Amino acid sequence: MRFFTKNIILINRLIIVLLVLVTFSILFLTIQFFKQQNSVEIRKLKVLKDLRIEEKKRINIWADAVSQMASISIGETLDPCILDILKSNNNIPAMWLGSNSELKAYRNLNPLELLLQKEIENIEENSPDSVVLLNKKYDEISIIKKDFEKKLNNKSFLEEQINKMKYSIPILIQSAKKDKNGDVLLDSLNNPLTEATVDYVIYTDSYIIKEFNNLSNESKNFIDKLKRLPIIILLITIIIFFIAYLAFYYSKKSQQDKLWAGIAKETAHQIGTPLSSLMGWVEYLKNQNIKHEVILEIEKDTTRLQQIANRFSKIGSSSLLKSTQIIPVLEKTLDYVKKRASMNINFSFSFHQKDKNLTTNLSPELFSWVIENLLKNSIDSLQKSGNIKLELLNTKNSDLIIDVIDDGKGIPNRDFKKVFDPGHTTKKRGWGLGLSLCKRIITEYHSGKIFVLKSIPFKQTIIRIVINK
Repeated sequence: MRFFTKNIILINRLIIVLLVLVTFSILFLTIQFFKQQNSVEIRKLKVLKDLRIEEKKRINIWADAVSQMASISIGETLDPCILDILKSNNNIPAMWLGSNSELKAYRNLNPLELLLQKEIENIEENSPDSVVLLNKKYDEISIIKKDFEKKLNNKSFLEEQINKMKYSIPILIQSAKKDKNGDVLLDSLNNPLTEATVDYVIYTDSYIIKEFNNLSNESKNFIDKLKRLPIIILLITIIIFFIAYLAFYYSKKSQQDKLWAGIAKETAHQIGTPLSSLMGWVEYLKNQNIKHEVILEIEKDTTRLQQIANRFSKIGSSSLLKSTQIIPVLEKTLDYVKKRASMNINFSFSFHQKDKNLTTNLSPELFSWVIENLLKNSIDSLQKSGNIKLELLNTKNSDLIIDVIDDGKGIPNRDFKKVFDPGHTTKKRGWGLGLSLCKRIITEYHSGKIFVLKSIPFKQTIIRIVINK
C-alpha cells in the first residue's frame, strides 16, 4: 500500500500508457482484419467470375443441343447424348424463344419446382422405400408445373419472366420448308427442303450464383458495419479514459480539499488555544499599572490573531455567504495593509459614489483575506516604492469587478495561470499558497473568478476578481 501511495503518479502514467497500447493494438488488429477481408472479397469476385464463365460454357452447350434437337430431320433419330445434355441443366433458368419471341420451351424458371425436385432427390437418396411420400411430392410438383404453365400463357407474366433474363445466345434452326397448307416441300430427289431461322436461348444466373451473391452481399454489409468498429472502439476508449481521468481528478481534488480543511482547522485550533490565554493576560494587564497605549496595541494584535483564527476555521467548512456592504470591507482591509506598508507606497481606492452602499453576498472574513493577500503581493512586487490602486466596478450585468492594480515588476505572460497553482512562488522564502488560497476562496466559496488581466513590468499589473452581485 505504501508503494502505491508513493508512486501514484507513476502508476497513473503506466495505466494511461497501457490503455493507449491496448487501443492501438485493437485498432491495428482491426485494420489487419479489414485488409484480410478485402483479400477475401477479391477472391469471392474471382470465384464468381469463374462460375459465370463455367455457366456460360454449359449454357452454350445446352443451346447447341436445343439447336440440334430443333433441326433434326424427319425420320432421323435424336442422339441420346443430346437428350442427356438437355436434361443436365438443373439450376440455370433458361428460355427458348422463337424468331417472333414466342416461347417454345423453358427450364428452371419456377423456384418452387426446383425446391420440390431437390426434396424428391433427397428422399430417393435417403429413404428410397418411402413410396407414399414420393408419390405425394410428385403430385405436388405436377400441380405446380401446371399452375406455372397457365401463368406463362399470360402475356404480362411471360414478359416479366423474359425481363428477368440477363444474357442471350442466338441459335440457328434448320427446319423443313412447308407450303401454305402445311405440307413439307420436297426437292427433285424427294428430300425435304429446309430453311434456316434464328431463335434465341435467353438465360440468367443460376440459383447457385444467386445464393452465392446473396451470401456475398450479406457478408459485405456486415463488413461495412464492422468498418465503424475502430471509430466505436476509439470513442469508447476516449470515454473510458475521460471517465477515469475525471474519477482520478475529483478523487485527488477531494483529497486536497480534505487536506486543506484539515490543515486550516488544525491551524485555527492551534492558534485558538494560546490566544485564549493571551486574551486572559490582556484582561489581567488592564488591572495593572501599565500604559494604556501598550495595552491597546496588545489588544489589536490579539484581535488580529482572533481574525486569522476565524479565517482558518472557515476554510473547509460550508461558508455561509451573507448580504454585506462591500465598500466598508474593502476600505477596512486597505486601511489595515496601508498602516503596515512603507510610507513610499501610495494607496488609492476608486469606486462610484452611487455604489457606496452596494451590497452583495460574500463571506467578509474570507473575502477580506483575499484582498489582503493581493495587496501584500503588490507591496512585494513594488520593492520599497510605487503605487497600488484598489478599484471597484459595478457592471450593467450581474457581475462585480474588483481590480488590484500596481506598477511593480509584474508577472510573465507564461505564469498568468501558474501563479494560482499551489507551490508556485517567486519569493525566496515563499510557500506559494497565498494566491492558491485566494483562488479557492473566490471560485469555491463565492462562485467567482480570479485571474491576471494584464501585466506590463513597472507600468501596470492588474489582478481581477469577478463575483456575482
